Amino acid sequence: MNTKLLNRLIAFSLVIATIAMTSCTGGSKKANSEAPAEITVFAAASLTNVLSELIDSFQVANNAKVITNMASSGTLARQIEQGGTPEVFISASKKWADYVDSLGFVQQPFKDKIAQNDLVFVAPKESELEAFTVDSTLDLASMLTDGRLSIGDPSHVPAGKYAKQALSYYGWYDKLADKYLPAKDVRSALMVVEMGEAPMGIVYLTDAEESSKVKIVGTFPSRSHKPIVYVACMLKKNETAKAFYSYIKSESSSAIWAKYGFNQ
Repeated sequence: MNTKLLNRLIAFSLVIATIAMTSCTGGSKKANSEAPAEITVFAAASLTNVLSELIDSFQVANNAKVITNMASSGTLARQIEQGGTPEVFISASKKWADYVDSLGFVQQPFKDKIAQNDLVFVAPKESELEAFTVDSTLDLASMLTDGRLSIGDPSHVPAGKYAKQALSYYGWYDKLADKYLPAKDVRSALMVVEMGEAPMGIVYLTDAEESSKVKIVGTFPSRSHKPIVYVACMLKKNETAKAFYSYIKSESSSAIWAKYGFNQ
């Protein structure tokens, strides 16, 4: 083969190889730059449905990945205390948000009320129990017959604490001491009623409305318990966490909160 022609072929091959390597390197950098930023959110179990939709819309708009840990607020606060620190913590109780703050985890001033809820009595969908007005004339013990009242465990579940406050307001809490079926979180308290394992339960309005297996039979007046307030806290400060924190308390997220029965 002609020497000049051979040299030209070699040079041409080197150019092609260089272009290919540059393209691969550039493509790798582009792929890495587009990898979604990842944050972790600890949130009250009662926010499962609304948070799922909020996260879906946030992830698409911000090229982000949000990992969630849903449980009772007390359980999550203890996990944070033991070192499992997320970027954002959303508590169903101001008490647990304040507790995490007292430990020095909250990035000030990122601690805000973002939503409110109501407390209701529920019964299985097929129950013969009819809707009633919640007042001091009710005989809850007779209404439960031989069954038990499903509530979140008042020792660490906010819904259980609100239930205890409401029952105490009417003088029922101590009278029903042997009638409680405490659950690890409000979703579990609801599930017990859905399965027919308890004739009645006390849960949040939003959880009750999302279930096709229970019916709301009574709503507690707001005066019977402390306001059911959800508090968001930022525990790690980065751009994605800031964006998510701002989004969940913004006007643009209001329609989603309202869709699931929350007040802002």
